Amino acid sequence: MALELHSLRVRYPNGALGVLDISLRVETGQITALFGPNGAGKTTTTRAIGGFLRSEGAKIIAGDIVLNGRVISGMEPHRVAALGVAVVPERHKVFANLSVTENLGALGNRMPRTARRDLLAQVVELFPILHERRHQAAGRLSGGERQMLAIGRALLLDPTLLVIDEMTLGLHHSLQPSLYATVQRIAAQGTSVLVVDESNTFALDVADHCYRIEAGSIVADGPPSVFRGEGFAASHGVTA
Repeated sequence: MALELHSLRVRYPNGALGVLDISLRVETGQITALFGPNGAGKTTTTRAIGGFLRSEGAKIIAGDIVLNGRVISGMEPHRVAALGVAVVPERHKVFANLSVTENLGALGNRMPRTARRDLLAQVVELFPILHERRHQAAGRLSGGERQMLAIGRALLLDPTLLVIDEMTLGLHHSLQPSLYATVQRIAAQGTSVLVVDESNTFALDVADHCYRIEAGSIVADGPPSVFRGEGFAASHGVTA
């Protein structure tokens, strides 16, 4: 098992609770989808996993985050990353003033050159457009291309767990199926993936297991078939 969250509860400095009760599991080599409306606590959950809560003064006040049997709750981001977790954030995904090539090299040389070259070749194979745009400033890429670049950068960390926050936020509907298809390829290569999105439109086509979050708590989970039922869609306002 790659990742477990046990009754996670997060509080912000103003006293507001970012999440109330989040329990979920991301199995090794599978795609897990976490979806729900804006403000439900999705980004807080991903920031807790990646260790980024401190930058906002927030903290975990209950529950645990466990990675491969090891508790990582409250660890600093660089330590979480060193354990194999790569997070693609909701915002500030890329360095706008740097070229695509410079963005892909911005993480530094954290592994042997040969290994990094092989990972870069895999990224280009997954996202050929990044090679075509390699000299272009990231700020001039389309929203879909920036998302591809952000995912590509994360993959250069050679993660065992990839967390993608707001997978399709701001992306044209026509670009979303191909992006999800690429996520399937990433998982097929052995990387566990947690896809976080407001919509479940395409997540249901690729996920092995899904969770629905509302008002900071998990309200339903199961295989995609659970969320396709008309009764569930009607009661939760879900696009099935």
